[in-house]
Amino acid sequence: SGVWPAGEEWLFEAMNETYIPLLMVLRQFKLDDIRPRLMIGVVPVLAEQLADEYMKNRFDQYMEDKLKRAGRDVKRFQGDEARRLVAEYWLNRFQRHYDAYRNDFYRDILGTLKWLQDEGIIEVLTSAATHGFLPLMERDSSVFAQVRVGIDTYRKYFGRTPRGFWLPECAYRPAQWSHEEKRVRKGIDEWLAAEGIEYFFVENVGLRRSEFVENRYAESAPTTDSGYLLPSGVAVFGRNEATGRQVWSPEAGYPGDSNYLEFHRKDGESGLHYWRVTGRAEKEVYNPHWALERVENHAAHFVSLLNQERARTQNQRREVPPIIVSPYDCELFGHWWHEGPLWIDRLFRKLAHEEGIQCLSLGDFIDRYKTSFSSIKMGPSTWGLNADFTVWQNPDHGWIWPYINTCSREMEQILLLLESQGTPTDERGHRIIRQLALELLLLQGSDWPFLLFTTQAKEYANQRFHHHHQRFQKLFWAAKDLSARNRLKDQELQYMEDVDSLWPDIDPWLFRQRI
Repeated sequence: SGVWPAGEEWLFEAMNETYIPLLMVLRQFKLDDIRPRLMIGVVPVLAEQLADEYMKNRFDQYMEDKLKRAGRDVKRFQGDEARRLVAEYWLNRFQRHYDAYRNDFYRDILGTLKWLQDEGIIEVLTSAATHGFLPLMERDSSVFAQVRVGIDTYRKYFGRTPRGFWLPECAYRPAQWSHEEKRVRKGIDEWLAAEGIEYFFVENVGLRRSEFVENRYAESAPTTDSGYLLPSGVAVFGRNEATGRQVWSPEAGYPGDSNYLEFHRKDGESGLHYWRVTGRAEKEVYNPHWALERVENHAAHFVSLLNQERARTQNQRREVPPIIVSPYDCELFGHWWHEGPLWIDRLFRKLAHEEGIQCLSLGDFIDRYKTSFSSIKMGPSTWGLNADFTVWQNPDHGWIWPYINTCSREMEQILLLLESQGTPTDERGHRIIRQLALELLLLQGSDWPFLLFTTQAKEYANQRFHHHHQRFQKLFWAAKDLSARNRLKDQELQYMEDVDSLWPDIDPWLFRQRI
């Protein structure tokens, strides 16, 4: 996918600005015997990227370049005291991050996350293989493969079965009638239940629109203050609106504070950030000390907000105590909101001494209270516009779904053909079928319709989608007659494997037709 602006740099920025500083905070929590029980979702594609030696080596080069840029800026701004101090701040920060990455984490972010989970500091979640938008997939084989590859990837790197699952885009669909197959298709939660998943999340509107199957506590309607069981036995939790808005909102949220680092403006020569949010027009130079003061204030404010939410629910009479579930995009902390990891540090240090508020993972909460949950049934929902599928399927780019669903059917056809003819015995045939499965997974990523909708990287998304579709079709043509070697040149197959190298051990038979 290239290097910049929509390629390797995306990953390296996330590593340097989000994952490394977060791990530094979490490691110190472990050393200080603080157990925040934070939940961190690691999507399978990210896991494969973080584990890749090529990416690790490229990240070394990236960090060395950052250090050089900051060093040059220190000299360049000798006559500008304010900017020189910020340049020194960046130089010291990059060095600390790079030292921690090499010496504390041994260049192994996944291994460090595993250690933190094994030590009880965090709980790690998984997601669908390529963050596919599951409700719009017309073939159950694709839903199953997305879920199973996500779980298998998690097992490979974390040595256990995940308890929680982050539904891509919080997109949920219940069981529905298939006119094509004349049968009822399983709901998304049923596929999760079959793989041992215990819980997932939806946007708060998903719970508000749900209906009780068993209302144990005479609630007027389901709320985000509790977990609920679906008929499949999987628990579902909703995002708390007040805490979500306080951190997420660009207007009212903490990241918009005038003293925090301005994300959008960079120095034209070094590419480093030197300004604070200030206001909509002129930007003043960033002052890390002022930002630290605001972090302390905002951490204290969030604790007071949690206490307000607790007070709001304290008169509820039920066996399950109220819970506040506050999920955010991990890259908000550090990448978009530079001070975010420091805020997490200060927040959980304050909560460690706060009476009446207990920090639990949802796995902890389920262990204690699942048998007392009420039961509900839910309709479709997402976190997106109108809480429906508009962002991912609309007249402007809904054209992608016939491509995706046709390829899903073609994958099933190839596997049926191989079952009737016998699976390929030669290595080249195995490679073609494996790569066919991988290209289908990549084609199904929800990023493509999302980027087409937002137009943030429209051309990039369009190109990537069509590249994966073209590769799939070439492989499909070759797979229909594996003995005809002229259908796909060896060099072209090798190129596809080099460019799209995720999951070299993927099992293509996961895409077998499901009935």
